[in-house]
Amino acid sequence: MAVTFQGAEATLARDERMVRVRPHPAVLALIAVAGAWTVTFAVLVVRRHHGFWDLAFDMGIHDQSVWLLAHGLDFMTVRGLPVFGHHATPGYYLLVPAYWLGAGPDFLNLVQVTALGAGVIPLYLLARDRDLDPWISAGLAAAFLLHPGVQFFSWELFHPEVVAITPLLCAYLCATRHSWRWFAFWSVLAVSWKEDVALAVVVLGLLVALRGNRRIGLTTAGVALGWFLLWTLLLFPEINGGGVQSEGIYSGVGGSPGGMLETIFNDPGAITSRIFSSWSGDFSFRLLLPFAFLPLLAPLVLLIGLPQYLLDVTTDVPWTQTIKHHYAALCIVALALGSVHAVAFLRHRFGQALAIGACVLVVGGGVFGTLAWGPSPLSSEYRGGWWPPSNDPRRDSLEAAVAMVPDDAAVAASYGILPNLSQREEIYDFPNPWESKNFGIEGKPRRDPRRVEWLVIDESVVRGDPAAYALLHTILVDFTVVFERDDVLVARRR
Repeated sequence: MAVTFQGAEATLARDERMVRVRPHPAVLALIAVAGAWTVTFAVLVVRRHHGFWDLAFDMGIHDQSVWLLAHGLDFMTVRGLPVFGHHATPGYYLLVPAYWLGAGPDFLNLVQVTALGAGVIPLYLLARDRDLDPWISAGLAAAFLLHPGVQFFSWELFHPEVVAITPLLCAYLCATRHSWRWFAFWSVLAVSWKEDVALAVVVLGLLVALRGNRRIGLTTAGVALGWFLLWTLLLFPEINGGGVQSEGIYSGVGGSPGGMLETIFNDPGAITSRIFSSWSGDFSFRLLLPFAFLPLLAPLVLLIGLPQYLLDVTTDVPWTQTIKHHYAALCIVALALGSVHAVAFLRHRFGQALAIGACVLVVGGGVFGTLAWGPSPLSSEYRGGWWPPSNDPRRDSLEAAVAMVPDDAAVAASYGILPNLSQREEIYDFPNPWESKNFGIEGKPRRDPRRVEWLVIDESVVRGDPAAYALLHTILVDFTVVFERDDVLVARRR
């Protein structure tokens, strides 16, 4: 009898250990959703690059930048700027070892997709810390991936501030847990990807101070603000010979940081008219609807995304005011955090039933956003020209053209071909360097066109710009055409 009792006791102990370590079904469901999302977009982004549907701006910029750093170089000819004159992205150095081993655009894009998929982890843990049910927590975390903006971040391919999303979510989680060493680690990692991220960390630091940890919070805010000002006021002008590369899109409100401050005091209407325009209203609507507008119940948390939102809606260009581009990244960070706090508030104030209903609304809003606006295979927009066709008849010609160019040659290439040739010291987005177009700060060529040894041109694209097309046929007298098929032209300097 004693032996039987001891055996049963051992079995019970083993079963208790298994129960303790067995993941909750909600966690397994969330892992399945995040895994399916990551694999789906990993396949799509690889197809996009190999289908020649990515672009010089910005895939070519980022690929050449990391390649240059891996080879001890720093002047990025796609944009006509030093690597760190474009943006403050020391995070590039984390990618350099992979480039020593031969990595390229596929690696960058897969890093970004994986980082986005991992964003569900801090959101789930934050929701559990706020005493939310595992299924509610999993639903709120999954809603982050359902937001069409997050899906478009993958479609747009690698951008540093998108990679910063998950580190910023982790920094916020660590702040709520008072895990200050990890908070510092994740904050530094987030800020390393772009100078704008520092503004979100400034607000995060102020929130930490407001919640009782004044010394840590104010130190964080001060260091992050100092980092942002160091780059925008001192380092960018020094590196670029007097200017900040983003000044051109803020010319209507002063251009430079000093000019923008002057506009705020002398002509505030120039800025407020943009903040409350119909463009910004539509932008806000599309940001909020996939979260069912619930983040509005957590206004303090939304302040994390406010600096980036204000920068987005005060530019002179429309592409910063859409969920389809990376400019919305920090806004969606704040909204995802706000949705968790909003549902937790409803639960603590009104009970579990209302929290469940709120979670259903958030997930429902995400599903609507995915189906109506997103680029995923579930969306009505999926076949609307976001992804390359699987049977592009010109792909063989494009691949053959790229394969003809020596690895060390200086090249001028079309916008869509350039990212497949960007791992070299000199590559120019045609019509650069003959005519300056989105090159440098002053808009003047910094390199002699005679440096270009090869042309790789998609004539179907260049033909849409009569001036560039005329230029192409003018300069071809100095080149020998060695390949021409399906409107793809390759020429070598004589």
